[in-house]
Amino acid sequence: MSVYRVRMRLAVVCMTACACLTSAAQDVLPQFVPGETYDSSILHPESVLGFSLGSRAARYAEVVTYLKYLAEKSPRVRLVETGETYEGRKQYHLIISAEGNLEKIDRIRADIGRLAGWGELSNSTAENLAQSTPAIVWAGYGIHGDELSSVDAALFVMYHLAAATSAQTQSLLRELVVCIDPMQNPDGRERFLAQMQQWAGPALNTDAQSVQHSGLWPYGRGNHYLFDLNRDWFLLTQVESRNRVSAVVNWNPQVIIDSHEMGAYDTYLFAPPREPINPNVPANASKWWKVFSSDQAKAFDRYGWSYYTREWSDEWYPGYGSSYALYIGAIGILYEQAGVDGTVIKRPDGRILTYREAVHHHIVSTLANLTTAAGNRVALLKDYTALRRSRVGGSTDAPEVFYLLPGKNPSRLRRLVETLVRQKIEVRVAGKQFRASDLRDSWGGRISSKTLPAGTCIVSLDQPMERLAKAILEFDPRMKTSVLQEERKSLEKEKDSKQYDVTGWSLPMAYGIEAYWSDEVFTGESAVVQAFQAPRATVVNLQATYGYLIEFTDDQAVEALSRLLDGGYTVRCAKEPFDIEGRSYDRGTLLLRRNENDPAIASGLEKVAQETGASVTGVNTALSSKGPDLGGNDMVLLKPPRIALIAGPEVSTTSFGALWHIFDQRFAKRVSILQLSQVGFLDLRKYNVVVLPSGEGQGYARAFGKAGIAQLKEWIEAGGTIIGIGGGAAFLADTATGLSAVRLRQQALKELELYAKAVALEESAGAPAVDSLTIWGGKGALRDSVRPPKPSPDEKELGQLDERLRLFMPRGCILRVDLDQEHWLAYGVGVRVAAMVNSTSAFLSRDPVRTPGRFSDAEHIRLSGLLWPEARERVAKTAYVTREGRGKGQVLLFAGEPNFRGSFEGTARLLLNAVFLGPGFGTRTMVEW
Repeated sequence: MSVYRVRMRLAVVCMTACACLTSAAQDVLPQFVPGETYDSSILHPESVLGFSLGSRAARYAEVVTYLKYLAEKSPRVRLVETGETYEGRKQYHLIISAEGNLEKIDRIRADIGRLAGWGELSNSTAENLAQSTPAIVWAGYGIHGDELSSVDAALFVMYHLAAATSAQTQSLLRELVVCIDPMQNPDGRERFLAQMQQWAGPALNTDAQSVQHSGLWPYGRGNHYLFDLNRDWFLLTQVESRNRVSAVVNWNPQVIIDSHEMGAYDTYLFAPPREPINPNVPANASKWWKVFSSDQAKAFDRYGWSYYTREWSDEWYPGYGSSYALYIGAIGILYEQAGVDGTVIKRPDGRILTYREAVHHHIVSTLANLTTAAGNRVALLKDYTALRRSRVGGSTDAPEVFYLLPGKNPSRLRRLVETLVRQKIEVRVAGKQFRASDLRDSWGGRISSKTLPAGTCIVSLDQPMERLAKAILEFDPRMKTSVLQEERKSLEKEKDSKQYDVTGWSLPMAYGIEAYWSDEVFTGESAVVQAFQAPRATVVNLQATYGYLIEFTDDQAVEALSRLLDGGYTVRCAKEPFDIEGRSYDRGTLLLRRNENDPAIASGLEKVAQETGASVTGVNTALSSKGPDLGGNDMVLLKPPRIALIAGPEVSTTSFGALWHIFDQRFAKRVSILQLSQVGFLDLRKYNVVVLPSGEGQGYARAFGKAGIAQLKEWIEAGGTIIGIGGGAAFLADTATGLSAVRLRQQALKELELYAKAVALEESAGAPAVDSLTIWGGKGALRDSVRPPKPSPDEKELGQLDERLRLFMPRGCILRVDLDQEHWLAYGVGVRVAAMVNSTSAFLSRDPVRTPGRFSDAEHIRLSGLLWPEARERVAKTAYVTREGRGKGQVLLFAGEPNFRGSFEGTARLLLNAVFLGPGFGTRTMVEW
């Protein structure tokens, strides 16, 4: 076998610099595993790759080279390809165990599956299997691309397990099957290492603030689309996550290791976590955390290394690797090593932390955990079996079953069910309608009984994946009062939150589908969903004489619209509902007139229908029996969007990435990515839609400058549609920019009463009360319900109060947004939608600004997650999405991330409407002659 060797300048620089460290740091380096002996026929990574392990970070190609080398040379190793990243890099994991175990690995996997609850199993057989079957440990490294050291640690761990000859290691391999995923985010790591190579020089820089350590936007944390893959374990929006999770759930591991890095000046963190701990976490997790952390602490104590537990890492959100483990029956263990970015860091105490030492810490941690798992194999397997084969439910007023309804958007239900089935959550589908009792809906309502339609998907919690299903589907998990007290204390005294991540995440809410749960067991007829087939489009009356209609309720219609506009078709959209040829059609229905399109329109439409699943109905007349006729002006001509997406250091990578991903992957829509710092020098006339992702509002202002803001204003007034998301919306609404009449609450404190009255007028306008006597009889006085409030006596006091209220901002919670169904932004969405909010900004709007989406009143606004009363009162009735005309163009603002983490499909539909309908509905441009 030819040995792949890489030579690059960074390696030489790092190794040379490491040789020049202080005398304390250049003493003889300790062996990673002192006293161990190795099979000389299995080469150490440095002998294959050509550099000392820990002297620099290994590149993707080098890691793959060593994986393939071990699989070829060691009888203890098998290499498995799990998939491919967006950039075309293969994902792999290694299976490492004793030779005897590998010879029967399929049987071991099957036996573990039986313990996991997949099939019948007697108590005696379960006992025998626990005594005789190796436990499964899944070790994952480098899920954040700029957290480097764990991947290089994985290289040595793989070598150690493949080549060590000591009795202890051989015993460990008999007790365990170890699955190692050495690089969970290849694309992000390669992006970051390319930056590190670019900025490296002969003088090694130990300053953690330097670009040689931080890199540049968009950094390397996320994958190709800049998603944080460690938030995507159950959302599965990214291909790397789908590939990895499919492998993990098919192995049914008892232990999952999740290896990370944190700030350079920190030390080392590992399990157990602190509160809040999700109520779905099994009780035995605390027991095992103590066992594993005790052994890990002893391993670190032998070297005198610093470490800690619990301090900031909580266990509330179920979407991290170490957290996801807990809901599938495994023990999840988190590592966090102080990062040095592949070189060295000078710490505040003057000590030099080397990359090799960071790698060593992770090696010691992994081997300590493997040793603990091997020593407790039988107990782990018994606990795992009991957990997977017993029920958590049984209590009253707790879910026993979830019902997911297809509604008018069945393709969205299909995508949700695909996400569940990929995680081996059993989903059944009802073949006919049935009656369900004691239902709770996702909006906080309670229904004694309801007839649910055929096609309803049923997730019973009487299944092996009970905990996972409940954790990701339930509507509103509640934190302990003691946790709330600690959080409140921290906010009041420290002016800071202890919450590490979002506090709400329900998948049915995120997908925007009608969903219920009941504490009564489902006993009706249903069939197991193996995999949802792509819906077959129906094409009715393809030879119609007048035109073709596509209903806009299902998301597939948006995909069809995108293809039609890209294909040069002339498409119109209905402003009002109508009936024609015996069928009713809602607002948003798409119309393609024959006389406005190519004569070959029929075959083109059929192709689009088959590709997207959207159904097409031909009509032979323009005359409606109710509502507007198809030849009138209520059929609005749509314009193909030419989209520019703003990028740069001022922009949130995750906000940008979620927007880029939905256009690129979902719609294959060409998007021009523009650097914010260069926008002032670019010709914006090439685009009719510009999207500002969330970011730091003042950063936007600095980057645009006065000249850039003036240019943007001119572009909008000439007919452009600008869409501001989160911080991008805050920039547009800032009084300093003058681009929007919407106001940030803290800038309009003296006008709060005026805005409140305007909201009341807006609500009454939807269903105005008309007194005919007042009109025809001249009786009754007209009273102006909107009058300017009296000037506030103390604006400074109002500002201080608002500053305090902002301290209690929504902490990643899901809030209810009520929609104006008559507005084109809400077409196909429904009367209300659940939105993720994690911001201090509150947006105030009044006429002439239209507000198609407004947060609900204080009583109904919170759907899931932590929302303090202060935030509830501050955000209630403020704007979620607004539209206002400016010249011939328009400004659209979103208060939150409509496509949060690529998973909130309900609010994402509002965004898609903004992009695909906006240039037609909301702008005025001259006809091209």
